[in-house]
Amino acid sequence: MRLRDLLWVSIWLIVLAGAGFLFAIRSYRVFTEEELVAVVRCEAPAKGSPHRFLLSVTPVAKGVPESARSYGMVGDQWAIGGEILKWHPWLNLAGIKSCHKLTRLSSRYLKARAEQAEPRSVYDLNGGTSPMWQWLYRFQQWLPFVEAVYGNATYVMAQPGSRWGVYVSLSGYLVKPLPPERPQR
Repeated sequence: MRLRDLLWVSIWLIVLAGAGFLFAIRSYRVFTEEELVAVVRCEAPAKGSPHRFLLSVTPVAKGVPESARSYGMVGDQWAIGGEILKWHPWLNLAGIKSCHKLTRLSSRYLKARAEQAEPRSVYDLNGGTSPMWQWLYRFQQWLPFVEAVYGNATYVMAQPGSRWGVYVSLSGYLVKPLPPERPQR
């Protein structure tokens, strides 16, 4: 093999290794990315209110906060959830993310007995479960690129004064604490 041929083979190997490295980084990012879809603030209710706490939910679409809505809640915890459409993993490698829709905000009690006997707070978000999602639930086994369609919810303790980020990942929703808001000047 001549020196010139060896140089071309070396260049191609470097290009292929670089492309493989970039593909690996992109794949890692797709599988670990968490997208912020809402910010939830928990506040104490006004005196005499029948609610144990108030939630202010600010939807976030493509990084842009939308208008906040407030909800009176009872119980020990709050839960937020919705629908998830999970594609086959090979589509995730191509950069296609799970589809989702937040559909419900509800209260929750720590004890099952209280959950059965005490009042609950339940609110539809984004119009609730739409006919399209109902269709996806019904026919998911016949959709060729769909791994699963399912509901997913996450819940945390109601702590007035706290702020939470609601995120969606490839597998579902998760809630993480956010730092307190800084007062505006």
